[in-house]
Amino acid sequence: MNGSPGFAAILSGLLPGLGQMYGGRWVRGILMILVPIFVVLLSGAFIAIADPLTTLVLRNAPGFTFLVAGLFFIYHVYVVADAFAGRLTGLGAFRGRRAFDYFALGLVCVFLVTFYAAAYRGSAPWAGLAAKIFAPIANAPLLGNPGGETPPPAWTGNERLNVLLLGIDSRPGDTTTQNTDTMIVLSLDPLNKTAAMLSIPRDVYINRPGLLTDKINAAYAFGGADLAKRVVEDLLGIHINSYALVDFDAFTKIVNAVGGVIVDVQRPVRDETYPTPDYGVERLDITTGPQLMDGALALRYARSRHDSNDYSRAGRQQQVLSALRQRLVDGDLFRSLPAIVDNVGSAVQTNFDPANVLPLARVGSGIDGNAIRSEVLYPCGGDYPHCELNFSSSDAGFFLLPDAAKVRDLAATIFYDPQVKAEGASIEVRNTGGRAGLAQTVADRLAERSFTVSIVTNGSAGRSAVLVRNSAKRYTANALAQQLGGLPVDAFPSGDPTSADIVVRVGSDWKGLATDLGR
Repeated sequence: MNGSPGFAAILSGLLPGLGQMYGGRWVRGILMILVPIFVVLLSGAFIAIADPLTTLVLRNAPGFTFLVAGLFFIYHVYVVADAFAGRLTGLGAFRGRRAFDYFALGLVCVFLVTFYAAAYRGSAPWAGLAAKIFAPIANAPLLGNPGGETPPPAWTGNERLNVLLLGIDSRPGDTTTQNTDTMIVLSLDPLNKTAAMLSIPRDVYINRPGLLTDKINAAYAFGGADLAKRVVEDLLGIHINSYALVDFDAFTKIVNAVGGVIVDVQRPVRDETYPTPDYGVERLDITTGPQLMDGALALRYARSRHDSNDYSRAGRQQQVLSALRQRLVDGDLFRSLPAIVDNVGSAVQTNFDPANVLPLARVGSGIDGNAIRSEVLYPCGGDYPHCELNFSSSDAGFFLLPDAAKVRDLAATIFYDPQVKAEGASIEVRNTGGRAGLAQTVADRLAERSFTVSIVTNGSAGRSAVLVRNSAKRYTANALAQQLGGLPVDAFPSGDPTSADIVVRVGSDWKGLATDLGR
């Protein structure tokens, strides 16, 4: 043994394996450093990839955290003892040492007990956070798929991420109120660093026998978040990756936890009959101008609808969400987040894949506030920038009937394909037998979907098709064919001059975009 055993123990206490290298056992020391790293990476990969393991870990998150801390503690103590013993074996390796060496060994052991106890206490709230927020995943069956449904593909971080936010009007002691007061699709484009929010009015009527025949806000009451997700997917014609469920009490606590949100009130909000938790009413009066709102005021600002309508209320809800996001981005809330969620309890739930939380947070925090688009499904007949809903009133109540083609048309412009925009393929739209002005109309609608239309021309008669000149832009060509109702994709003929990567021919057989065919 070279050097002091006590000093070797101190070194391995600071970094497992360092004491072994101090004693001349380089290979053993390097292995003791690498083994726990390898085990953590391999175990983490298995847990993230294998759904049953993810469910098992989330279901038993506190116990799993204790087990991990205990195993690391035992391993660390073993490494320290090995560094102290050096090349000697058996109990004789611990005899005949100087008082300093024994004192150093005891000091390191006390340090390890204190360190791992503190590490466990610090990580336990995070375990509670995971178990509560990801309760839908934790409560999933460990094996099999009883519903017979194929699980959706995992988010890779390259395609658009759509999350359905459901706000539940849950009041103390009330187990019957299960309608959603708020339905917002939050969408993230990770490639182009943009985001979007689309609010769906709660009076939208869904007439899909076998799925839902009622107002859309009743979907959660009939089939929970899963049914609400399926109904919104069917309405908008998009894929919803996951959902987040928040009740009003949780929303209030979250806003308070970040110190309130700064909201610039554009129009005064006056409501003489704002509903209270005890089923009474109170007067609400919010003046214009920038102001710091606590959780209770932010909730009132977002919920009030008696002063105007559900559409202005949707805009206010999105405004508060944007302010909350900005507060989270600006503040240092990483350390306090577990305590926040612990106070909120199980009132916030999501089925979002835990493995994607950190990538999502990294991408989301890098999006500029000006790159977030806010939209609402509006009714026709009013002073709105666009309309997708029609009024209907009868003895059965008030409804908003969606125009399926218009709704999906708007959704297509909001939730465009990020890879298409990132690829930036130049597109020529060529009229080859369609009516006058049709090519320009098609070009305008493609531009709204973030396709890069460079020129609109006329050409000789030909059938509608997508022609690829630049094979490197094949992804955009396939996406175009899908958007254009399934047009064939062919190679661009040689000798036909064009500077565009892709040419879209609009012929006399043109039937319309895919959203038109869905009427």
